[in-house]
Amino acid sequence: MVTIRLATLQDTAAISAIHQADVPRWTRLAPDGQLIPADYADLNLYERWQHGGAWLSIETCAVHLNRLLAGSGFPLVACVGDQVVAEAEVYESFEALPFGHNLEISIINTHADHQRRGYGRALVEYILQMARLMGCERVCVSDADAQGFYEKLGFRQTNSGYGVRFPTETGRIVYQAVELTERDPKQVKGWHMPFGRYRGSRQEWDKLFPQDWAGGIPELLNRSTIHLKMTLSGGQRAFVFLSEPEHADALHGEMHLACWSERPPTPLLMAALRDWAHRQGIPSLLTYIWEAEAHLLPSSATPTDYTQVFYECKP
Repeated sequence: MVTIRLATLQDTAAISAIHQADVPRWTRLAPDGQLIPADYADLNLYERWQHGGAWLSIETCAVHLNRLLAGSGFPLVACVGDQVVAEAEVYESFEALPFGHNLEISIINTHADHQRRGYGRALVEYILQMARLMGCERVCVSDADAQGFYEKLGFRQTNSGYGVRFPTETGRIVYQAVELTERDPKQVKGWHMPFGRYRGSRQEWDKLFPQDWAGGIPELLNRSTIHLKMTLSGGQRAFVFLSEPEHADALHGEMHLACWSERPPTPLLMAALRDWAHRQGIPSLLTYIWEAEAHLLPSSATPTDYTQVFYECKP
Protein backbone atom coordinates (compact mmCIF):
# COMPACT_ATOMS: atom_id res chain seq x y z
CA MET A 1 0.00 0.00 0.00
CA VAL A 2 1.31 3.46 -0.92
CA THR A 3 1.12 6.38 1.49
CA ILE A 4 1.65 10.06 0.67
CA ARG A 5 3.18 12.52 3.14
CA LEU A 6 5.08 15.78 3.31
CA ALA A 7 8.78 15.22 2.71
CA THR A 8 11.37 16.02 5.36
CA LEU A 9 15.09 16.68 5.17
CA GLN A 10 15.62 13.05 6.15
CA ASP A 11 14.23 12.13 2.72
CA THR A 12 16.95 14.06 0.90
CA ALA A 13 19.06 11.05 -0.09
CA ALA A 14 16.03 9.07 -1.30
CA ILE A 15 14.71 12.01 -3.36
CA SER A 16 18.11 12.60 -4.90
CA ALA A 17 18.34 8.89 -5.77
CA ILE A 18 14.98 9.09 -7.60
CA HIS A 19 16.32 11.83 -9.88
CA GLN A 20 19.75 10.28 -10.28
CA ALA A 21 18.10 7.09 -11.55
CA ASP A 22 16.76 9.08 -14.53
CA VAL A 23 20.24 9.95 -15.80
CA PRO A 24 21.25 7.41 -18.48
CA ARG A 25 24.94 8.30 -18.25
CA TRP A 26 27.09 10.82 -16.44
CA THR A 27 29.28 13.13 -18.50
CA ARG A 28 31.46 16.18 -18.13
CA LEU A 29 32.67 18.87 -20.49
CA ALA A 30 36.18 18.30 -21.79
CA PRO A 31 38.57 21.24 -22.46
CA ASP A 32 37.80 20.97 -26.19
CA GLY A 33 34.05 21.41 -25.52
CA GLN A 34 33.10 17.77 -26.06
CA LEU A 35 31.03 15.77 -23.58
CA ILE A 36 32.92 12.75 -22.27
CA PRO A 37 31.80 9.92 -19.94
CA ALA A 38 32.55 10.40 -16.24
CA ASP A 39 31.95 8.70 -12.91
CA TYR A 40 29.38 10.36 -10.67
CA ALA A 41 31.85 10.51 -7.76
CA ASP A 42 34.30 12.49 -9.91
CA LEU A 43 31.82 15.24 -10.82
CA ASN A 44 31.66 18.46 -8.85
CA LEU A 45 28.34 19.91 -7.64
CA TYR A 46 27.85 22.09 -10.71
CA GLU A 47 28.57 19.23 -13.11
CA ARG A 48 25.95 17.13 -11.34
CA TRP A 49 23.54 20.09 -11.40
CA GLN A 50 23.91 20.27 -15.16
CA HIS A 51 22.33 16.82 -15.47
CA GLY A 52 18.98 18.03 -14.15
CA GLY A 53 19.11 20.53 -11.33
CA ALA A 54 19.41 20.65 -7.56
CA TRP A 55 18.17 17.07 -7.05
CA LEU A 56 21.26 15.49 -8.59
CA SER A 57 23.40 15.93 -5.46
CA ILE A 58 22.44 15.31 -1.86
CA GLU A 59 24.01 18.62 -0.85
CA THR A 60 22.07 20.82 -3.28
CA CYS A 61 18.91 18.72 -2.90
CA ALA A 62 18.98 19.46 0.85
CA VAL A 63 19.20 23.22 0.15
CA HIS A 64 16.28 22.94 -2.28
CA LEU A 65 14.09 20.91 0.11
CA ASN A 66 14.84 23.25 2.99
CA ARG A 67 13.66 26.20 0.92
CA LEU A 68 10.44 24.43 0.03
CA LEU A 69 9.77 23.43 3.64
CA ALA A 70 10.46 26.99 4.80
CA GLY A 71 7.35 28.13 2.94
CA SER A 72 8.19 28.28 -0.74
CA GLY A 73 6.27 25.14 -1.75
CA PHE A 74 5.25 21.64 -0.75
CA PRO A 75 7.53 18.62 -1.33
CA LEU A 76 5.62 15.33 -1.20
CA VAL A 77 6.81 11.73 -1.20
CA ALA A 78 5.05 8.45 -1.98
CA CYS A 79 6.18 5.62 0.28
CA VAL A 80 5.76 1.85 0.27
CA GLY A 81 6.50 0.89 3.82
CA ASP A 82 9.57 2.94 4.76
CA GLN A 83 10.83 3.22 1.18
CA VAL A 84 10.41 6.48 -0.76
CA VAL A 85 9.47 5.49 -4.32
CA ALA A 86 8.24 8.76 -5.86
CA GLU A 87 8.34 12.51 -5.27
CA ALA A 88 6.26 15.54 -6.22
CA GLU A 89 6.60 19.27 -5.63
CA VAL A 90 3.78 21.81 -5.77
CA TYR A 91 3.54 25.58 -5.37
CA GLU A 92 0.54 27.68 -4.40
CA SER A 93 0.15 30.78 -6.55
CA PHE A 94 -2.29 33.70 -6.48
CA GLU A 95 -2.32 35.05 -10.03
CA ALA A 96 -4.50 37.04 -12.36
CA LEU A 97 -6.86 35.07 -14.57
CA PRO A 98 -6.74 32.72 -16.40
CA PHE A 99 -4.58 31.08 -13.72
CA GLY A 100 -6.19 32.48 -10.59
CA HIS A 101 -5.61 30.81 -7.22
CA ASN A 102 -3.86 27.63 -8.26
CA LEU A 103 -1.75 24.76 -7.06
CA GLU A 104 0.96 24.17 -9.65
CA ILE A 105 2.55 20.74 -10.02
CA SER A 106 6.21 21.53 -10.58
CA ILE A 107 7.44 17.96 -10.79
CA ILE A 108 6.34 14.37 -10.34
CA ASN A 109 9.00 11.71 -10.54
CA THR A 110 8.91 7.99 -9.77
CA HIS A 111 12.09 5.99 -9.26
CA ALA A 112 13.02 4.07 -12.40
CA ASP A 113 12.71 0.76 -10.50
CA HIS A 114 9.12 1.48 -9.39
CA GLN A 115 7.40 3.01 -12.42
CA ARG A 116 3.96 2.07 -13.80
CA ARG A 117 2.65 1.02 -10.39
CA GLY A 118 0.28 3.93 -9.79
CA TYR A 119 2.51 6.02 -7.56
CA GLY A 120 2.31 9.07 -9.83
CA ARG A 121 -1.48 8.78 -9.88
CA ALA A 122 -1.56 8.54 -6.09
CA LEU A 123 0.47 11.74 -5.82
CA VAL A 124 -1.82 13.63 -8.21
CA GLU A 125 -4.92 12.48 -6.33
CA TYR A 126 -3.36 13.66 -3.09
CA ILE A 127 -2.53 17.03 -4.68
CA LEU A 128 -6.13 17.42 -5.89
CA GLN A 129 -7.30 16.79 -2.34
CA MET A 130 -4.81 19.38 -1.07
CA ALA A 131 -6.17 21.91 -3.57
CA ARG A 132 -9.74 21.34 -2.37
CA LEU A 133 -8.73 21.87 1.26
CA MET A 134 -6.75 25.01 0.35
CA GLY A 135 -9.63 26.48 -1.66
CA CYS A 136 -7.69 26.58 -4.93
CA GLU A 137 -9.62 27.17 -8.14
CA ARG A 138 -7.51 24.79 -10.20
CA VAL A 139 -4.56 22.44 -10.19
CA CYS A 140 -2.15 23.29 -13.02
CA VAL A 141 0.76 21.62 -14.73
CA SER A 142 2.95 22.68 -17.66
CA ASP A 143 4.33 19.62 -19.39
CA ALA A 144 4.68 18.91 -23.09
CA ASP A 145 5.60 15.24 -22.65
CA ALA A 146 2.95 13.71 -20.35
CA GLN A 147 -0.32 14.46 -22.12
CA GLY A 148 -1.83 11.00 -21.74
CA PHE A 149 -0.96 10.74 -18.04
CA TYR A 150 -2.71 13.96 -17.07
CA GLU A 151 -5.69 13.55 -19.37
CA LYS A 152 -6.45 10.17 -17.78
CA LEU A 153 -6.59 11.95 -14.43
CA GLY A 154 -9.14 14.53 -15.59
CA PHE A 155 -6.83 17.32 -16.74
CA ARG A 156 -7.52 19.20 -19.95
CA GLN A 157 -5.29 21.33 -22.11
CA THR A 158 -6.24 25.00 -21.95
CA ASN A 159 -3.16 26.83 -23.16
CA SER A 160 0.24 26.46 -24.76
CA GLY A 161 3.33 28.58 -25.10
CA TYR A 162 6.79 28.78 -26.55
CA GLY A 163 10.22 30.29 -26.16
CA VAL A 164 10.96 33.47 -28.06
CA ARG A 165 13.69 36.08 -28.50
CA PHE A 166 13.38 39.63 -29.71
CA PRO A 167 15.80 42.50 -30.26
CA THR A 168 15.86 45.52 -28.00
CA GLU A 169 15.48 49.04 -29.33
CA THR A 170 15.20 52.62 -28.16
CA GLY A 171 11.66 53.89 -27.79
CA ARG A 172 9.93 57.12 -26.88
CA ILE A 173 8.35 55.93 -23.67
CA VAL A 174 8.13 57.46 -20.19
CA TYR A 175 8.96 55.17 -17.29
CA GLN A 176 11.08 54.91 -14.16
CA ALA A 177 13.29 51.94 -13.33
CA VAL A 178 14.94 51.36 -9.95
CA GLU A 179 16.50 48.33 -8.30
CA LEU A 180 14.07 45.82 -6.81
CA THR A 181 15.31 44.79 -3.36
CA GLU A 182 12.19 43.55 -1.57
CA ARG A 183 11.95 39.74 -1.75
CA ASP A 184 8.45 39.09 -0.41
CA PRO A 185 6.41 37.20 -3.07
CA LYS A 186 3.22 38.75 -1.66
CA GLN A 187 4.16 41.84 -3.66
CA VAL A 188 2.93 40.16 -6.84
CA LYS A 189 -0.16 38.47 -5.38
CA GLY A 190 -2.87 38.59 -8.03
CA TRP A 191 -0.51 40.04 -10.67
CA HIS A 192 -0.05 38.95 -14.27
CA MET A 193 3.12 37.23 -15.45
CA PRO A 194 3.23 37.78 -19.22
CA PHE A 195 6.90 36.88 -19.72
CA GLY A 196 8.96 33.99 -18.36
CA ARG A 197 6.18 31.96 -16.72
CA TYR A 198 7.57 28.46 -17.32
CA ARG A 199 5.85 27.34 -14.13
CA GLY A 200 3.57 29.10 -11.65
CA SER A 201 4.28 32.66 -10.57
CA ARG A 202 5.32 31.60 -7.06
CA GLN A 203 7.91 29.16 -8.33
CA GLU A 204 9.30 31.67 -10.83
CA TRP A 205 9.61 34.29 -8.09
CA ASP A 206 11.89 31.93 -6.16
CA LYS A 207 14.45 32.11 -8.98
CA LEU A 208 15.07 35.83 -8.51
CA PHE A 209 17.81 35.60 -5.90
CA PRO A 210 20.30 32.77 -6.64
CA GLN A 211 22.04 33.24 -3.30
CA ASP A 212 18.95 31.68 -1.72
CA TRP A 213 18.99 28.46 -3.74
CA ALA A 214 22.33 27.98 -5.53
CA GLY A 215 23.96 26.14 -2.64
CA GLY A 216 27.12 28.21 -2.87
CA ILE A 217 27.98 26.91 -6.36
CA PRO A 218 30.12 29.62 -8.01
CA GLU A 219 28.96 28.82 -11.56
CA LEU A 220 25.37 29.60 -10.50
CA LEU A 221 26.09 32.53 -8.20
CA ASN A 222 28.32 34.32 -10.71
CA ARG A 223 25.70 34.56 -13.45
CA SER A 224 24.65 38.11 -14.20
CA THR A 225 21.25 39.10 -12.77
CA ILE A 226 19.27 42.35 -12.76
CA HIS A 227 16.23 43.09 -10.58
CA LEU A 228 14.05 46.06 -11.51
CA LYS A 229 10.93 47.80 -10.30
CA MET A 230 9.44 49.71 -13.22
CA THR A 231 6.76 52.37 -13.02
CA LEU A 232 5.14 53.27 -16.32
CA SER A 233 3.07 56.32 -17.20
CA GLY A 234 -0.27 56.08 -15.45
CA GLY A 235 1.33 54.48 -12.41
CA GLN A 236 1.39 50.90 -13.70
CA ARG A 237 4.02 48.85 -11.86
CA ALA A 238 6.05 45.95 -13.19
CA PHE A 239 8.79 43.85 -11.62
CA VAL A 240 11.48 42.66 -14.00
CA PHE A 241 14.10 39.94 -13.60
CA LEU A 242 16.89 39.66 -16.16
CA SER A 243 19.39 36.83 -15.90
CA GLU A 244 22.21 35.33 -17.89
CA PRO A 245 20.64 32.50 -19.94
CA GLU A 246 21.47 28.87 -19.26
CA HIS A 247 20.62 27.88 -22.83
CA ALA A 248 23.53 26.76 -24.97
CA ASP A 249 22.01 28.54 -27.99
CA ALA A 250 21.80 31.93 -26.27
CA LEU A 251 23.22 34.80 -28.28
CA HIS A 252 26.17 36.88 -27.13
CA GLY A 253 25.07 39.49 -24.58
CA GLU A 254 21.50 38.22 -24.51
CA MET A 255 19.55 38.17 -21.24
CA HIS A 256 16.60 36.05 -20.11
CA LEU A 257 13.46 38.00 -19.18
CA ALA A 258 10.85 37.31 -16.51
CA CYS A 259 8.25 39.97 -15.74
CA TRP A 260 5.29 40.49 -13.40
CA SER A 261 2.74 43.18 -14.25
CA GLU A 262 0.26 44.77 -11.83
CA ARG A 263 -2.24 45.32 -14.65
CA PRO A 264 -2.89 43.41 -17.87
CA PRO A 265 0.26 43.76 -20.00
CA THR A 266 0.23 46.26 -22.85
CA PRO A 267 2.52 47.24 -25.74
CA LEU A 268 3.59 50.11 -23.46
CA LEU A 269 5.22 47.60 -21.12
CA MET A 270 6.96 45.85 -24.00
CA ALA A 271 8.29 49.18 -25.28
CA ALA A 272 9.66 50.08 -21.84
CA LEU A 273 11.37 46.71 -21.45
CA ARG A 274 13.01 46.93 -24.87
CA ASP A 275 14.09 50.53 -24.32
CA TRP A 276 15.65 49.94 -20.88
CA ALA A 277 17.52 46.83 -22.06
CA HIS A 278 18.80 48.61 -25.18
CA ARG A 279 20.14 51.49 -23.07
CA GLN A 280 22.09 48.94 -20.99
CA GLY A 281 23.72 47.46 -24.09
CA ILE A 282 21.64 44.26 -24.06
CA PRO A 283 21.07 43.35 -27.73
CA SER A 284 18.18 40.92 -27.32
CA LEU A 285 15.89 39.32 -24.75
CA LEU A 286 15.06 35.64 -24.47
CA THR A 287 11.83 34.66 -22.73
CA TYR A 288 8.81 32.37 -22.65
CA ILE A 289 5.32 33.53 -23.56
CA TRP A 290 1.84 32.03 -23.61
CA GLU A 291 0.03 32.18 -26.94
CA ALA A 292 -2.63 34.45 -25.43
CA GLU A 293 0.04 37.12 -24.89
CA ALA A 294 1.78 36.72 -28.25
CA HIS A 295 0.17 39.92 -29.55
CA LEU A 296 2.57 41.85 -27.31
CA LEU A 297 5.60 40.68 -29.26
CA PRO A 298 7.24 42.90 -31.87
CA SER A 299 7.22 41.72 -35.47
CA SER A 300 10.97 41.11 -35.18
CA ALA A 301 10.47 38.36 -32.54
CA THR A 302 11.51 34.83 -33.49
CA PRO A 303 10.46 31.59 -31.73
CA THR A 304 12.96 29.15 -30.25
CA ASP A 305 12.61 25.38 -30.27
CA TYR A 306 11.14 25.27 -26.75
CA THR A 307 7.39 24.62 -26.46
CA GLN A 308 5.14 23.75 -23.55
CA VAL A 309 1.55 22.62 -23.00
CA PHE A 310 -0.57 23.79 -20.08
CA TYR A 311 -3.11 21.52 -18.39
CA GLU A 312 -5.54 22.22 -15.60
CA CYS A 313 -8.07 20.37 -13.50
CA LYS A 314 -10.79 21.56 -11.16
CA PRO A 315 -10.11 20.08 -7.71
